[in-house]
Amino acid sequence: MLQNKKLMQLLISAVLALAFVNFYLKAKETNIESEYGLIDVISAARDIPPHTQITASHLTTKKVPMKFVEPGAFRVKIPDQVMNRIVGKVTVAAISSGAQIVASNLNDPSMDKTGVAPLLPPGKRGYLLRLGNLDVAELILPGNYIDILATFTVRQKDNSNSKATYTILQNILVVGVGRELRKPDQDVTSRKEGAESLVLTLALLPAEAERLALAQSESQGEISVTVRSHGDNDVSAVSGVTPSGLINSSPVTPPFPPGTKTAGH
Repeated sequence: MLQNKKLMQLLISAVLALAFVNFYLKAKETNIESEYGLIDVISAARDIPPHTQITASHLTTKKVPMKFVEPGAFRVKIPDQVMNRIVGKVTVAAISSGAQIVASNLNDPSMDKTGVAPLLPPGKRGYLLRLGNLDVAELILPGNYIDILATFTVRQKDNSNSKATYTILQNILVVGVGRELRKPDQDVTSRKEGAESLVLTLALLPAEAERLALAQSESQGEISVTVRSHGDNDVSAVSGVTPSGLINSSPVTPPFPPGTKTAGH
């Protein structure tokens, strides 16, 4: 009887030991599967330089063991959704082909963090326009569209000089608005050292930039802007005005040909 009891105890101990070993092995297997099971993450399809705006062509998916997924990596659950979270952002540092894309290496486009380049539409150039009128800053926000006017000294038929104002550019995108303390001889307005100016960062075609640069020089910096309402992209011919035209509304001839831009450029 005593011998049977000891045998039963041994059998129970063996069963418990076997159960414990089985539980341990299962837990170990699960842990290994969780660490080395493959999941899809977004990675670089090719080398991506620093300060580069991400496009869909820069990205691909790659299977990586869970243990080797980098902190901040973009795991693929719904591919289109995760791609949309990355496309349009700007790299901080270079990313090698095949490397995982991580959130800490991306910035949203902004003047402060990424500069103006990622904010410009294709084909446009960033142009800094300095204005002495600081009050206009209350009217303009990045993303607004403006028209630009310049006031020139023109010679009349009687050889006298007169002022004339012309709209030289229309429907221009503003990508940045700021203020700065002007340094000596910084622009053509001959304003005194330390004068504060409003700086607009504009998106211009190369020909528009040439036109505005010439207008600034010829007008000695007498540049003004008007703000367009949202959705107003129409471009129409504007004759310009002289002091006499303020009274009789007669059109005047611009000192150089008016712009030929089309609507919604």
